[in-house]
Amino acid sequence: MQWFIRDGMSLNGIAHRLNEMGVPNPTAYKHSKGWQYCNPHAKQNDGMWAGSTVRRMLESPVNIGHMVQGKQRVVSYKVHDKVAVSEDEWYVAENTHEPTFTPEEYSTLLRLLERDTRTPNGGRTVHMFSGFMRCSDCGKALQRKASRDNVYYVCRTYAEKSKVRCTRHSIRIDILESAVLAAIQNQIAFVDSLVEMANEINRAPEVNTQSQRLEKLLKDKQRALNKTQSIADGLYADLKTGLINITDYKRLKAKYDEQIAGLNEVIENLVAEQQKMGQGVNCENEVFTAFRKIRNVQRLDRALLIELVDKIHVREDKEIVIAFRFESELNRVKEFVEMNTGSAREG
Repeated sequence: MQWFIRDGMSLNGIAHRLNEMGVPNPTAYKHSKGWQYCNPHAKQNDGMWAGSTVRRMLESPVNIGHMVQGKQRVVSYKVHDKVAVSEDEWYVAENTHEPTFTPEEYSTLLRLLERDTRTPNGGRTVHMFSGFMRCSDCGKALQRKASRDNVYYVCRTYAEKSKVRCTRHSIRIDILESAVLAAIQNQIAFVDSLVEMANEINRAPEVNTQSQRLEKLLKDKQRALNKTQSIADGLYADLKTGLINITDYKRLKAKYDEQIAGLNEVIENLVAEQQKMGQGVNCENEVFTAFRKIRNVQRLDRALLIELVDKIHVREDKEIVIAFRFESELNRVKEFVEMNTGSAREG
């Protein structure tokens, strides 16, 4: 995992490294130990690692202490061939052994595996910004290019598909690195100030936990639910009086039932958010520690991006807009602080 997350190696690069070191792949290792191991493709296995094998090893729940069983099953008692079973049918027993990764490491790993981490020209190391860059207008990934002594990113739509659908959104990598590092430093300073203010509020004898925004949203959604429910309830009467036929009744009933289910889910989420707000702010949670543990950072690297950043959008004027991880949680804390500092000023 160190090679993948910290050193920025690609899955294929890790496979090459393991093959060069003479490390047998899982199938070859099991056979060398004389273990009873059933794999329909074992005979074709050459003992070498591949990027897909590295991925399966890294994302396996076994790494966080869970035992997974039932990945294959026998076709029948007459036909003893085994077939793969879909993941939702696997049996997972949690916390059966000592984990290899911490939950935080495993979460980081899964986020990274979702990104585009291909390497050009057979390289083994992923570029620092690979999987993070997006065009602010068309939303497509930015493409890394090299020209003479310059390395820069440009909109993939513009570069590969159409110079009419989007514009260049180009930015030089040295400018990008400086801007991203400065933005991260500013975000860390912002989180530090939030922590200080939240701690001061938590020590105060009275804490305002009522969010006017949440209260208004909840009332609006409740009104919408009541209105939709009333319309849905009246459909049967319309059917009986002949205002609508049975086909229209079924179609409209399904439509309003879907709306009601959606509104109920939104209301449930808003109530849960209100309850969180009522509990105050815990300044020792993941949101704060992720930023504060690197508050003196002076150098940008891929591990830092993976820890703090979700996406980096580049505008045509070369301004960057960073979507940080934990933004919704930070906004909730910011609202909590603003409510209480505002009430303090009014008092």
